[in-house]
Amino acid sequence: MRIGLSNKFSIQNSKRKITSLHSNEPEELRRALSIANSPDYSPLPQLYSPAAKKPMFQRVPRSSVLQPLKKEDDKTNDKDIIKQLQESPEQKLEDQIQKPLVGSQSARSYFQHYKVLNKVKQQNEYHKINESIQTQMLKQAESSDALPCKLGLVKMNGNESQVTINNHHYGDKYIKMLSEGLKQNQGVKEFFLSNNRIKQNGAVSILSQIGKQAIVLDLSKNEIGQLGVDCLCQQLQLRENKIEVLSLEDNKLGDKFVIKILKCLLSTTNKVKSLNISKNYLTNEVADTLKDTILQLDLLEELYLHWNQIKGSGGQKIFEALIENKTMVVFDGSWNCFGIIEKSNCTQKICEFLVGNKVMLHCDLSANQFTLQDCKLIATSLKQNRTIYGFHFNGNWGIIDPRGFLIIDENSQQKPLGETPRMKGLDQITTLRYESVCWICQGWQEQMFEWTPEGECDPLFLHMDFEDYKQVYIPKKLDNLYKLPLMVPSGQTQFLFTVIDNQMVSNNFNQNVFGHLLKLKVNGNTVICQLDNINVIQKLRHYQLMDKKELKAVTSILPRTPDPLYIPPKLKKQKRIWSFPISIWFKDFRFENEEFLRKCFEKDWSCSKIMKVIKNPDELNEVKNLLWKDYKMIKETYRWYSSYNPTGDVWSISSNVITEFSSATELVDNKTFKLSDLDLKFIATCAASIEYKGNYRNPERALCRYQFMEFLVRVSDDKYFKQKSASSMLESVQMILQQCRPIMEQYNAQRWRDERYFNEQCDDCLKYFKPLLNQVYNRFSSKKVKPGQKKFMCLDELHDICGIAGLFDERFVDRDADLSFNLSMMMQIDELESDRIFQMSFIEFMEAIARVSEKVSLPAAPDMSWEQRQQQPLHIKLERLLILIAQTCASEEYKQQFGNPQKSIFDIQPEDD
Repeated sequence: MRIGLSNKFSIQNSKRKITSLHSNEPEELRRALSIANSPDYSPLPQLYSPAAKKPMFQRVPRSSVLQPLKKEDDKTNDKDIIKQLQESPEQKLEDQIQKPLVGSQSARSYFQHYKVLNKVKQQNEYHKINESIQTQMLKQAESSDALPCKLGLVKMNGNESQVTINNHHYGDKYIKMLSEGLKQNQGVKEFFLSNNRIKQNGAVSILSQIGKQAIVLDLSKNEIGQLGVDCLCQQLQLRENKIEVLSLEDNKLGDKFVIKILKCLLSTTNKVKSLNISKNYLTNEVADTLKDTILQLDLLEELYLHWNQIKGSGGQKIFEALIENKTMVVFDGSWNCFGIIEKSNCTQKICEFLVGNKVMLHCDLSANQFTLQDCKLIATSLKQNRTIYGFHFNGNWGIIDPRGFLIIDENSQQKPLGETPRMKGLDQITTLRYESVCWICQGWQEQMFEWTPEGECDPLFLHMDFEDYKQVYIPKKLDNLYKLPLMVPSGQTQFLFTVIDNQMVSNNFNQNVFGHLLKLKVNGNTVICQLDNINVIQKLRHYQLMDKKELKAVTSILPRTPDPLYIPPKLKKQKRIWSFPISIWFKDFRFENEEFLRKCFEKDWSCSKIMKVIKNPDELNEVKNLLWKDYKMIKETYRWYSSYNPTGDVWSISSNVITEFSSATELVDNKTFKLSDLDLKFIATCAASIEYKGNYRNPERALCRYQFMEFLVRVSDDKYFKQKSASSMLESVQMILQQCRPIMEQYNAQRWRDERYFNEQCDDCLKYFKPLLNQVYNRFSSKKVKPGQKKFMCLDELHDICGIAGLFDERFVDRDADLSFNLSMMMQIDELESDRIFQMSFIEFMEAIARVSEKVSLPAAPDMSWEQRQQQPLHIKLERLLILIAQTCASEEYKQQFGNPQKSIFDIQPEDD
C-alpha cells in the first residue's frame, strides 16, 4: 500500500484515507494511523521516503513498541499550537506605524512617506484606517499642487508642542496644508506664525483648527482681515479656549476690528496674559475699550501698543486704568503721541502712575512727543519709583543712566533714535547702549565690588569704564570691609579704585594689561593717571534679569538707588593719621628684607671666585659668614661708587673709581700696599670671571656687584695675610672691613628714604602732582623701549629731563643725575641676567626726581643763600622742582589743562567760619 505518493491529494484527504483502513491491521500500522490523525501530521515526509522507496516506519520488537499517547498530552499540544498561531506577527500598514515628528529621522521618514503616498491612500481606503499627520499634509499638498514642505510639524530639533515658522512667507496654500496636518496632532500648544503672508482664508483655516488647543498664538505681520478677525472672535468665545499669549502686531486691523477683539476678550472668561496689538493704526477711538480691558482682565500681564496713533486724551484713559491695575508687569506705549495734549492731562496721569505703581517691571514711553517740561515732570516722578527695572525714553528729552534715573539735558537737542529696543516675550537681548540703559533688555547683572583694607582707606572711590570712569564712593561697612553692590552690563567691564587720591587696582579681581592715560574726576579735581594693569570682570551675554515664569527681577539691587554720598571733611577739622600703607609708595615699593638680601648674597657668592683665593674649606665658610653679616654695607657701598662712572647703562666700578675708594678708605699706604698692588688686584678680579665674558652686563674692565666683594677679599689677602699682619684669611677680611667701615657705613639709600622721603608731606606732594609725573614719565620713556615692551625710562632720558629743566650747573653735574638714578633703582637678585637694573619704573622715577630735588635745592623764596636752600624740607624742594618741570618738560596739552602752577599746596589758608 502506498500512501501520499501523489501531490493531488490534500492533507485532509490523506488523513481520511488513513483512518478508513481496516482495524485489524498490525500494531505498527495502528500506531501510524494515530500519528497521521494528529493536527501536525504531514503525510509525505513522515510516512514515506522517496529516496529509500520504502515506508519510514518498520516493524520493531514488541518490547520497543511505542506506548499510546495520553489525552492530556494531546490537549497540551493543541493549546501550544493555538497560542503560536495567535502570536504570529502581522504586517502593519503604513499609517499604523508611529513615525517621529522631531529628530534626525523625522524628515527622512516624511519624504519616504511621500514616495508611497498613493499606496498609503489605497491601504487607508481599503482597511478603513485613520490617516496620519504625514498623510494628511501630503494629500493637501498634492491637491493644492504645492511642494511637500514640513511646515514646522516635522523638524530636526525642537519641541513637538511648538510650531515655529516665523518669516517663512508660506501663504494661505501652505497654511491650509498645515491645518490639515494638525487635525491628528492635538499636542501642539504654541503657534508662531509671524510674517507668513496669511490672508483671510488662511487665517480661517488655521484658526478653525487650532482654536481649542492653542496657548500661544503669534499672527503678527500678516493680514488676517475681517474673516480672520471673525473666526478669531469665535474661537475666543469658546469655552475650551486656552489662549494665553496673543500677538496681532502689524495686521493693519484698525480701530473697528481691534475693538471687536477686545470686546470678545471682555465678554467671556479669558486667560490672556500677553496681548500685542501694535502697528494696527489705532487711534483714540480704541482708548475706552482698552481702558476696560486693562481694568477687567485680571490675568493680563503684558500689553504692547507701540507704533500706533494714540494721542494725549487716549493715553490719559490708558494710564488711568494702569494706575488701578495690579497685575500689569510689562507695558509698551512707545511711538505714539501721548505728548500731544488735546485738552487732556496725560502727563499728570503718567506721573501718578510712576509714583503709585508697585507692580510694573518694564515700561517703554519712547518717542511720544513730550515737551521739555513734560520730561522734567516724568523724571521727577520716576525718581520715586523703585520697581520699574527697565524704563525706555528714547526720542524724548533725556537719557536713562546706569542707575535707572532719567537725566534731562536742556542743552541737547531732541533727536528721535529710530525704533527703540523693546521686550518681546521677555527674552530679547539688544545691543548695549550706555547712553540709554535698560537693565532688562541689555542683560545687566549684579556685581559686588569689594576692597580689602590695608591701613586707612577712606575715601575709597570706584571708577568704571561704562560710566566714563566717574567716581563712585564706597563707604566702609560695619565689618570693616568696603563693599558696594552695583549693576554692570554684560560683556567685559574695566574699572579701578582711588584710595586716598592714589589710583590702583585690587587683587580681588582679574587684571588686564593697560597702558593708556586715564582722565578721572576725583572730588571735583581732574586727575590724569596711567596704570600698568586694570581690573576687569566678564559677564555672560544674553543674561536674563527677569524670571519669565514668575515675572520678577532676580537681583537684590533696586533701580534708582542713589550712589553713596561722600562729603570731604574740612581741612581745619581733618585729623588724618598718616601711615605708610596709605601712601603713594605702598603698592609698588619693595623693601629689602633679610630673605631678599640672603638671595642676593648667595647669588654673588656663587658667581665670585673667593673659593679660589681661600683654599681651606672651614676657613672659607667662616669668611662667608663674616661677609654675610656686612653684606648690606658692602652692596650699598658698591651701589654708590658704581654710579660715578657707569659703563654705558651698566652700573659698575672702573679702575679710576676704585682708586677713589682706596684713597677714601686709606687702603693704599705705599708701604704694605701700593697703588700698583691695587691695580693688580683689580685686574685679577676682572679676569677671574672668564665664564661671563661676552655678557654686556659684566664689563671686562670694571667691577660688578659680585666682583666688588671678591675684590675686598683679594686686597685683604695681599695687604694683611701675606704681610703677616693677620694670621689667617678670616682675620685679614675682618681687618679690611674694620678699616673701611667708617667710610662704607655712610652709604645707605634706605636711611635717606626713612629720614627725608617717606613722610606725609612728600606723599601729598607726589599725589597732587601725579598727573604731571605720569605725563612726563610717559613722554620720556620711549628711547630704548622695544615694540610691545612695557615702558621704562633709561639713564639718558633722565639726563634729558634735567637738561630741559636747566638744572645742570657747578653744583649739579652729570654724576649727580647718575647717582639719583641708581640709588632709586630697586635691587635685583641676579644683575647678570636682568636688564631691570637700568630700566626705571614709575615709582623709581618719582624717587629719582626727589633725589634730584634734594641735590638741586631750588629756593622756595627769593634771595635765599645756598645754605638756606639746602636746609629746606624735602617736600618744599620737591614741590619747587615739580613746578619747574611742569613749566619746562610738560606737554602743551597738559599746560592748557592744568595751567601754570605757582602757588604752594602747603600754604593752607584758614577757613572762614
